[in-house]
Amino acid sequence: MSNSNPTAEISGLQICIVNTDAQIDAALDNGDRRAFRVWCLRRASLIARVERVLVEAATMPQAA
Repeated sequence: MSNSNPTAEISGLQICIVNTDAQIDAALDNGDRRAFRVWCLRRASLIARVERVLVEAATMPQAA
């Protein structure tokens, strides 16, 4: 997906991160440490994916 449109992929990942933040807040509100940990790991994974997409986009050869 990132090869075709990195901007669209990053936008989608940003939405996922915002939704994950809401799940983290809910876990904190409920005192659910397990859910908090799971959602924090998911958020870290999403951020790592954004970083990979950015690197891929920055190193893609430019069309002439």
